[in-house]
Amino acid sequence: MKKSLISLVLLLIGCVLLFAAGEQEEPAAAPAAAGKTPIEQYNSGFAFPSEKIELAYWHVLGTRPGFDDLAKEIAADYSAIHPNVSITVREIPNAQQRAIFSAAFESNTAGDIVWVEAQVGLMAKALRPAPDWAVRYMEELFTPYVLSLAKVKDDYYGWSGAEVDAGQMLYYRKDLFREAGLNPDEPPEFMPDLLSAAQKLTKMEGGQMAQAGIALRYAGGHQGIGDKFSKYAAAWLDTSKKFYYNEEYTDVIFDDPGWIDAAQFFHDLVFEYKVTNTTLPTPIQAFGLGLAAMTNRESFFAGWLKENAPDAEYGIAPLASGKAPHGRYRTGAMPWLALNCVTVDSKNPDVAWDFNMYLVNEENELAIAKNNGGMSRLKSAQDDSYFKQLPYYDVFQIMTSERPIVRNVYLDPNTLQAELEAKLGEAAVDLLTNENADAAALMKGMAAYGRKRLQEIGVR
Repeated sequence: MKKSLISLVLLLIGCVLLFAAGEQEEPAAAPAAAGKTPIEQYNSGFAFPSEKIELAYWHVLGTRPGFDDLAKEIAADYSAIHPNVSITVREIPNAQQRAIFSAAFESNTAGDIVWVEAQVGLMAKALRPAPDWAVRYMEELFTPYVLSLAKVKDDYYGWSGAEVDAGQMLYYRKDLFREAGLNPDEPPEFMPDLLSAAQKLTKMEGGQMAQAGIALRYAGGHQGIGDKFSKYAAAWLDTSKKFYYNEEYTDVIFDDPGWIDAAQFFHDLVFEYKVTNTTLPTPIQAFGLGLAAMTNRESFFAGWLKENAPDAEYGIAPLASGKAPHGRYRTGAMPWLALNCVTVDSKNPDVAWDFNMYLVNEENELAIAKNNGGMSRLKSAQDDSYFKQLPYYDVFQIMTSERPIVRNVYLDPNTLQAELEAKLGEAAVDLLTNENADAAALMKGMAAYGRKRLQEIGVR
């Protein structure tokens, strides 16, 4: 009996030792970055403060249903890691954003982290350049295209807060292509092809245009009209080096032969080639109704068509590029731009930058992109099945990977972009409505205006 008891004890001890040895063979994985936020991972010398910190995140994304709640969830997750940090999320009404941000920047009362139109923040000198660790974080996570949208001349100011898309793309009606004897699977790639297709797609009835080959933006705010016109000019310019400005941002280039050729082509679409006019509805309406066969528009238009013209059979293609005699250059992605950045008003900029980068860690960025629309900013998510099913996925890949990266006009270090774009809109309206408009004179006038403004702000 005694011998049996001893044997049982020894057996139990052996099992315990064997079990312990087995556990040691497979040590628990280190909690990789568990409980750590970006600054703790990318700035090893930083000691996270222990005192109570209050941050404010302001955004204007109320028109994206669900984003405000998502931002609050992400803020709560951050505070769970750092309980001494509380973050207030404030939605700024989109229609009032410029007035509210301008007043806040003027009075030094802006939020710590803000989603703001790039030009509004830069003009007020209200944005902090990103610290080195945040730049390393973005370089590691973001695609080269997305990284380019964070840089103003020599400094990075944050990440692109707007939907990440290619900007304007060519939308074309496949059904109308088919009716005109054009291949609906071969949209025009170069400007001469665009013109040829537009001529075949134009229909006249009783001396009136019943169907435009292409619809152009001719009404509404001058800045929006100028934006649409500039995408035609891109086919005549090397926009990887210059667009509104020269390479050094010291001079405007609107009198460049490329801008003049583009302006003449824009004018001729109405008055010489007669493939469009300004009596049809606005471009998105005309396209949706089948009164125009092509137009340039951003990624949101796919959603608009799904809701407002569900029966329209359409395709999306890259913007037509330049090829002699009507242009010279490939056109890359040119989206409208806002930045998620940290303001000079923040009293805790290190922690503010940490939360700003936490918003775009691999989990949060995907949630934001899928909520707001557009593509992911992350290298790791480019092949995500969610994005692959978007109607503009293939075009986005072409415009951002196979085409040159464009110097985005909204990252204007001289902060004149909005003003220059509005002046371009005035020129574009003249080109589209005045048969006697002089393209060269209009663009030389644009250049003179831009140089005068650069002199006034001390650049020239």
